[in-house]
Amino acid sequence: MFYMATLKRGFNVLIPSLSRQSQLIRSFATAGAVSRTSSKSIKNIFDDNSYWRSINSQDANNSKIAQYLFQKTKTGLFKNPYLTSPDGLRQFSQVSLRQAQELLERMRNDSSENGKLTYIMNLDRLSDTLCRVIDLCEFIRSTHPDDAFVKAAQDCYEQMFEFMNVLNTDVSLCNMLKSVLNSPEISSKLSEEELKVGKILLDDFEKSGIYMNPDVRENFIQLSQEISLIGQEFINHTDYPGSNSVKIPCKELDNSNVSTFLLKQLNKDVKGQNYKVPTFGYAAYALLKSCEKEQVRKKLWTALHSCSDKQIKRLNHLLKLRANLANLMHKESYAEYQLEGKMAKTPKDVQDFILTLMNDTIDKTASELKFIAELKAKDLKKPLATSTDEILKLVRPWDRDYYTGKYLQLNPSNAPSAKEISSYFTLGNVIQGLSDLFQHIYGIKLEPAIADEGETWSPDVRRLNVISEEEGIIGVIYCDLFQRSGKTSNPAHFTVCCSRQIYPNETDFSTIQLGENADGSFFQLPVISLVCNFAPIPIASKKSLCFLQLSEVETLFHEMGHAMHSMLGRTHMQNISGTRCATDFVELPSILMEHFAKDIRILTRIGKHYETGETIEADMLQSFMRTTNFLQNCETYSQAKMAMLDQSFHDEEVISSIHSYDVVKNYQALELRLKVLVDDQSNWCGRFGHLFGYGATYYSYLFDRTIASKIWYALFEDDPYSRKNGDKFKKHLLKWGGLKDPWKCIADVLQCPMLKEGGSEAMEFIAQSHKS
Repeated sequence: MFYMATLKRGFNVLIPSLSRQSQLIRSFATAGAVSRTSSKSIKNIFDDNSYWRSINSQDANNSKIAQYLFQKTKTGLFKNPYLTSPDGLRQFSQVSLRQAQELLERMRNDSSENGKLTYIMNLDRLSDTLCRVIDLCEFIRSTHPDDAFVKAAQDCYEQMFEFMNVLNTDVSLCNMLKSVLNSPEISSKLSEEELKVGKILLDDFEKSGIYMNPDVRENFIQLSQEISLIGQEFINHTDYPGSNSVKIPCKELDNSNVSTFLLKQLNKDVKGQNYKVPTFGYAAYALLKSCEKEQVRKKLWTALHSCSDKQIKRLNHLLKLRANLANLMHKESYAEYQLEGKMAKTPKDVQDFILTLMNDTIDKTASELKFIAELKAKDLKKPLATSTDEILKLVRPWDRDYYTGKYLQLNPSNAPSAKEISSYFTLGNVIQGLSDLFQHIYGIKLEPAIADEGETWSPDVRRLNVISEEEGIIGVIYCDLFQRSGKTSNPAHFTVCCSRQIYPNETDFSTIQLGENADGSFFQLPVISLVCNFAPIPIASKKSLCFLQLSEVETLFHEMGHAMHSMLGRTHMQNISGTRCATDFVELPSILMEHFAKDIRILTRIGKHYETGETIEADMLQSFMRTTNFLQNCETYSQAKMAMLDQSFHDEEVISSIHSYDVVKNYQALELRLKVLVDDQSNWCGRFGHLFGYGATYYSYLFDRTIASKIWYALFEDDPYSRKNGDKFKKHLLKWGGLKDPWKCIADVLQCPMLKEGGSEAMEFIAQSHKS
């Protein structure tokens, strides 16, 4: 209720114009509002290290003008003065917890009409007070380089999460909320947003088994806490294979076509009979691509995609805890429990959607894999596979890389190399291109600003202010994009602080950053962190650049799509702000951005050669993309398999066979049923990290991908820089956050009224309209 993992769902407040509050807000909003950079482009902030160092150095602060423009005050992370140390984080958590408890006490003791009129707003404020700590801790424990900070974040996260679980099962809070919503005298005076937030919170109360007996509620809290802890442990071990190496008999590799150079890099066991091939790094993947012996490839591939028995036990434990929770809540499955309030309302709707998509894609997938089947059949001296079933039975996952390489050798292409393409896409070029795109379609731009001392967690983090043509600064993005020692984070978008209006009588603004609305009221700026792991490459003495592959350009566009949802989805209340919406709706804006990242017209405007400044040619891009996108349907089907696995692991069978459920057996059985690139050898399911974060909702990626495809073709296919259609997307979808029903947003964007109510027909329509 008060917090929904990373995908959360903010009160029409009129701030008294002559109050002490207004004066305080204005002083905080104007302090540090100057963008302290020169007129150099955003490109140089990411591409010119000497420029970046110069504007951050003390030498840049010598002149009187610079002393004003570049003055660096000591602060904490994200300008929060508490966050100068791990102990400061603990103090901030304790202060926030005390504020929440004081607010909770006032709410319980105020039964007046005004208390009822402000009750939902105060619930939202209570949620905001707690979420700002949990969101912050989630970010720190995932990204911060200081282990002491990470430890403090984990401790604070667990403490705050436990407190919120107690609130989620507080009967008195729920009863008061229900009386507010059911009282015509009170509800008629509430805003649309307050009513929406109230209904969301009531649904979440009821989802937490609020009216069950105290023992059941206590059990719910305990199960939720255990799920959170075991889930985090599961996530932390998904990158680790089951063993550090795999033994391959020397005779198998010595008598193969594997290069002598590669074999010399491998160690042998004590007896000298086996090569010990490491399950990380270059060697194993090189062998997968080059070894003609299927049994060797099969053994290697299985080792690379397997995990330890301990990790499988963690997954078993996680699924059984979830099954117990669903059973406790009188649901047939955890999937049924999770899908309440989502666009897809039932597990059957989800499975029908996935199956419709699979049926639409399987023949196309087999067609894409036909070249592998032909080459393999020739090697095995078997008849050519022609039917879909024959092709899919023959081609296994350990064949893909080997026969793709062999096919490309037999059919050499004149397409440019990935290295040639990336020389046009420096990180600075791409960020500048994103800013230009946003300015065209949304009327906003990205503007670099120098962070204060202590404001970021690493000196290579760049701060970008998001500037609207009409409103000025509307948000802040911290870009942690460069590879550094010890950094292992996958690409991610973190909402550190969401947008919301200032609450009445709120006077402490030291821990938030403020923006001003056009009407003179104020709001909490959304603060976002984008984390990637791009590696700079030396190009000259004391100079390096990040050259992005097109897949990395797509990743950056995707994550920036989440950021724009947070910036532009500015509701009054935090519970429905930006990305705090239905899980199966939240990926839509980011996946739509992937279409922009693949559009030749966009890429030719962004792509400038790092030395000559020459614009990349469209023909060059098209030639390269033809060679890299030839297994698109195969990738779509693979995603559908993962979505179906997620549903299978959270269906009613887990509850009915709670003591005997075998995750690996069920994973491999599902693979055999779904046919494409069948894995009946590994226990890869233990490395599927999204099983925790997206439990029973992983279909969201595919679902939003199909919707994004429709929106792209409706709005941007003719002109990706269309301001008219950018405004339409912003007006009908982005700005609503979680306030408006997602189906109505999509129906309005696509001008398709039949989608407004959602349901099975709408789900089927979306699945069938998928474009590969």
